[in-house]
Amino acid sequence: MQRIIVTVLFAALSIIQDSVWAAMPLSFSVARDWLYERSDKLKSSEANVRSKQEAENSLKMLGGPTVTLDAFQIAGQKKIDLGTNVPISLPGISMNMPVGIHEKFSLNGPRASATATWPIYTGGQISAKQAASKYAVDEALAQKRSDSEDLDAQLAGHYFGLQLALSLEKLQKSMLAQQDKELAKARKFEKQGVISKLERMSVQVSRDNRNREYLKARDNAKVARLQLSRLLHEEDFGELSTPLFVLNRPLEPLKHWVDTALISNPQIAIIQAKADQAAQGVKASKGAWHPKVFAFGTYNFIKHYQSLVEPNWVAGIGVNFTLWDAKDRRASIRSAEATLEQAVAGKAEAINQVKTAVEVAWTRTQNAIEQYKLSSSNVSLALQNLRLKEKSFGEGLSTSLDVTEARNQLLAAEVGRRLAAFDFVSNYAILHAVCGQMSEFMNAVNNHQVIVEN
Repeated sequence: MQRIIVTVLFAALSIIQDSVWAAMPLSFSVARDWLYERSDKLKSSEANVRSKQEAENSLKMLGGPTVTLDAFQIAGQKKIDLGTNVPISLPGISMNMPVGIHEKFSLNGPRASATATWPIYTGGQISAKQAASKYAVDEALAQKRSDSEDLDAQLAGHYFGLQLALSLEKLQKSMLAQQDKELAKARKFEKQGVISKLERMSVQVSRDNRNREYLKARDNAKVARLQLSRLLHEEDFGELSTPLFVLNRPLEPLKHWVDTALISNPQIAIIQAKADQAAQGVKASKGAWHPKVFAFGTYNFIKHYQSLVEPNWVAGIGVNFTLWDAKDRRASIRSAEATLEQAVAGKAEAINQVKTAVEVAWTRTQNAIEQYKLSSSNVSLALQNLRLKEKSFGEGLSTSLDVTEARNQLLAAEVGRRLAAFDFVSNYAILHAVCGQMSEFMNAVNNHQVIVEN
């Protein structure tokens, strides 16, 4: 009974802890921790890294000795037929006496032996295989970094995309509330005869249009929340605590980002690792033309059943040179060289693509900063204009259409400012991802060098 009570208590505490955790504000850094902990893509990358590392470990002693133990039961027979003439010298007699040996020796019995072989020279094939395995680990690690950068960029898009959707929903809701007040005022003015029924209906239409836009914004926020939820493998989480932001300082020059990308971009590292493996493939293919030098030794443990010619032990050094191989070794070399050429050309193309991606992301990030600054002044102007039109409408000096137009102008300016902030964040994240520096993405916020967009 006590065990059941304890189990129930632990289950209840777990549920309470999960609900409290879900209700806590979700910052971008916490969301990133969740993503790294739960992502199946990263788990796959980590397993690939472990696989390549263990494969490398398995080849570390490839140039060392190999010792095998053999045990078997033999059934066999050795027949010896020897015929010769033995000279005999006696006083007064000299003759040759024929002598014959006809014996059968049984080879039946167990055998047990230990055999050791040790490659001394293999034409560079062993070192090439070991080096290729090391570069395979480098490729797996670079692929893991690439997957991490891609996921970080996705997270930034979904996280701040949800922030944008929530911000637009909040904005539309605020505008709807203002139009509700305006509609109530229009109905009052209609009763007082200040405005006509047609003008009041115009206000009603504007309010209904705004309600449709609000419902659309609310649905967009639901979709954005669902996308982030699926990415994080978390059905429920608290409010997002990292807002949209824009740098409040000059963006580093383009050359800085290009130089960083050429050093740290994981895609370039992946192709470089492939090129290194291909170079080792060329080395190994050429090694097939070289002689192989090896040491060997065998020791027989069971001597009782050995024949006369079977040694107790034997050791030596051997040379193996392949005169003819069913596999075309020249074609193997050409194939390996073509693979290397492919990797080199692929790296050049990757560098060109990375430079282009950095330039595009940098340009869009810089443009988003400028657009945000320009939209801020538009918001201030549109807000003053709306206040003036609302005051004039209350005094009967302007129409509801004037107020609606002013409100739409303010809405467009507000939306433009939020979109500029989102464009900055998303492109700033892409810029860091391409440069392999996504871990530095949030430093701007932590250092308070940003304009926070609510």
